[in-house]
Amino acid sequence: MKNLRTQLHLLLFFVLVVLSHKTIAQIKTLEGKNITTSDVDKFIKKQMDSLEIPAISIAIIEDGKIVYYQASGIKNNEKQSIDTYSLFEAASMTKPVFAYAVHKLIKKGFLDLDTPLYKYYPYEDIQYDDRNKLITARMVLSHTTGLPNWREDGSKLAFIANPGEKYGYSGEGYEYLGKVAAHLTNKKIEDIIEEEVFNPFDIKNSYLIKNKYVEEHLADGLKDNKYWGKNQLWQQPGVAYSLCTESKEYAKFIMALIKESDTPGSIFQDMALPQLETEPQKSICLGIFCKKTPYGLKYSHSGNNNNRYNSNFEFYKDSKIGFVFFMNCHKGLEFTKRLNDFLINGK
Repeated sequence: MKNLRTQLHLLLFFVLVVLSHKTIAQIKTLEGKNITTSDVDKFIKKQMDSLEIPAISIAIIEDGKIVYYQASGIKNNEKQSIDTYSLFEAASMTKPVFAYAVHKLIKKGFLDLDTPLYKYYPYEDIQYDDRNKLITARMVLSHTTGLPNWREDGSKLAFIANPGEKYGYSGEGYEYLGKVAAHLTNKKIEDIIEEEVFNPFDIKNSYLIKNKYVEEHLADGLKDNKYWGKNQLWQQPGVAYSLCTESKEYAKFIMALIKESDTPGSIFQDMALPQLETEPQKSICLGIFCKKTPYGLKYSHSGNNNNRYNSNFEFYKDSKIGFVFFMNCHKGLEFTKRLNDFLINGK
């Protein structure tokens, strides 16, 4: 009986320690204020209520580690709750993952940043225009190909600027580079991403194409914050848009970038080289954006698929504080602004 009582006391003590650690767990804001996980819970609930966000998956990173993670809300019009296995469309946040894979292929000698892509793989859709011979991987990753974001339905792909002339966000450019990567490696895009990014960083349950897991776990999107629409279930991979994932797994990629930001000669240091300024204090690098702030350089990339899904990640290189979120509605811009304010000063 005495041994049993001792064991129970030890168990109770262990439970109390665990609970107290959860209660006093703290995150230090960029201004140096301590906020607890309870504060974050309250902040997210308030934003979900005020912005009418159906569901969100969010991870906060500090010192290169996940210090907060939550998945909550509803995944469809039937009011089914999401959980930690629920997936969201990452939209354009697919691009940095692909850009990282491309840089690894460059390191392996498959291609060069500044060799015209037509020498690797002539792209039939733009062969009619001689400017196609100017496009390089550097131009694709820095959005200076002169191609539009997307062609009009049923129309041919046409240049809207001369390659290398100016910044112009282009998913079409990324899709061309995806075809080049698949051709040079003789592999499917999804296999390249798996081998070069997902496997090395132990990223699970993240896919570029339809499969049974995606069918069962992908949340529907609330288009324009008004109309529920069924998810896309991509039949073919799109290096610019088709990744389905959630914040805990994508955060593994961000944590790897944070770690590599201090590693000379790393893939991320190659990606993080500014190419040209897109707006005051903000530049496009090679697959990621960077911005000068009072707290040092901030790296980021956001996503929006047809105003049904929004996503974003940001991290500060020096403080190693960052976040990644996915939501099934079109409220990402305002949520990002409020989240930044919260992580800067705790308000």
